Amino acid sequence: MIKAKRGKKHPKDKVIFVNNHQMTYKELAKICVIFCENEDNIYPPPQFKGGEMLREFLNECMINRTVDKDILKKYKLNEEKKDI
Repeated sequence: MIKAKRGKKHPKDKVIFVNNHQMTYKELAKICVIFCENEDNIYPPPQFKGGEMLREFLNECMINRTVDKDILKKYKLNEEKKDI
């Protein structure tokens, strides 16, 4: 379960918890690397984009500051239940 709780650094600060464990940037980066490597295995470059497609998806989400239906559709991802 993913939850966001109020942080202490700013009135709008949020701290992210996964299964009651506070997520760090290092952990997030490690998870992204594992996902990218897995995509490279499933959809190996240069024939396919592999992990590059995931990087593009994440980059677009960060630029737009959202994960919306249009982005999910563009990358052929199913919309899932919203936890946060």
